[in-house]
Amino acid sequence: MFTGIIEATGTVNSLHGENLDIFTTSSDFHGLKMGTSISVDGVCLTLRKFSDNVLTFQVSKESIQRSIISKYNKGSEVNLELPLTMEKFLSGHLVQGHVDTVTSVLKVNEISEDLWNYEFKNNNYKYLVDKGSVTVNGISLTVVNPTDEHFTVAVIRETYDRTNFKNLNVDSIVNIEFDIMAKYVERFLNDK
Repeated sequence: MFTGIIEATGTVNSLHGENLDIFTTSSDFHGLKMGTSISVDGVCLTLRKFSDNVLTFQVSKESIQRSIISKYNKGSEVNLELPLTMEKFLSGHLVQGHVDTVTSVLKVNEISEDLWNYEFKNNNYKYLVDKGSVTVNGISLTVVNPTDEHFTVAVIRETYDRTNFKNLNVDSIVNIEFDIMAKYVERFLNDK
């Protein structure tokens, strides 16, 4: 379980078969126990090894096929977050690290030097509500004006500088995790 508040970024060293190596200089990720869950662009992965600032993960075919991991190249910047603990602020929302879909950026509008609106193609309108939560590449964000074709999120300077949002352009592909509460409500209503 995560919060969607990104703690660091890393860069992809390699993706060979099931092995994903990510370089990070963030001391938050040094000395972790093997088996620790880490969110990588919103995908919950299990730490297999750490050596020389490189985090190594085994990635299943399912995770590769259902996320943007298949698009990674050497040097791709990724968002990293450690799992939620009882001592950690829940500043975002509850994020599982289970990608529901991938989608593309439709527009990027710079509102000011400290604020951007990112518009995304909407693949599943029923899970998005205005002012509700959505996770984009592991980042907890607030939905603005969703329609059945697109939705927008506002990105402030702090988020822009601390994440890989600064690398997104029109047609960039991102991971999406819808708010778990919406999925539980749907399941409850369908089971009635």
